[in-house]
Amino acid sequence: MYTISTTPGGRVDTAATIPEVLAALAAQLTDQLPHGRVAWKITDPAGAEHAGSNALNGRLDLLEFAVDELIDALYAQLHRSADGGPHAARQQPRP
Repeated sequence: MYTISTTPGGRVDTAATIPEVLAALAAQLTDQLPHGRVAWKITDPAGAEHAGSNALNGRLDLLEFAVDELIDALYAQLHRSADGGPHAARQQPRP
C-alpha cells in the first residue's frame, strides 16, 4: 500500500496502485497549490520515500501544467522503484 501526504493541510490518502497514487497526489496538489507552497511525500510499499515540494508563486494559470509535469516525472520514478531499479527515493531506517 502506498501512502500519499501533503502539508500544509495534513491530508493523507492511501492507494494500492501507481495510477491511484498519482491521481491522489494530483487531487491534493490541485486543491492546495492555489493557497501556497505544498510539500508532498509518497511512501511506497517497500518503505522508500519519494518527496518534494511545489509552489506556483501566484501563477494560478500554471496549476494544471505544474501538476501534469510532476505526475509525468513521478510515473517513471515510481515504476523504477517498484521494479527494484535506481530511483531518487531514500530508504528509511527501520527501528
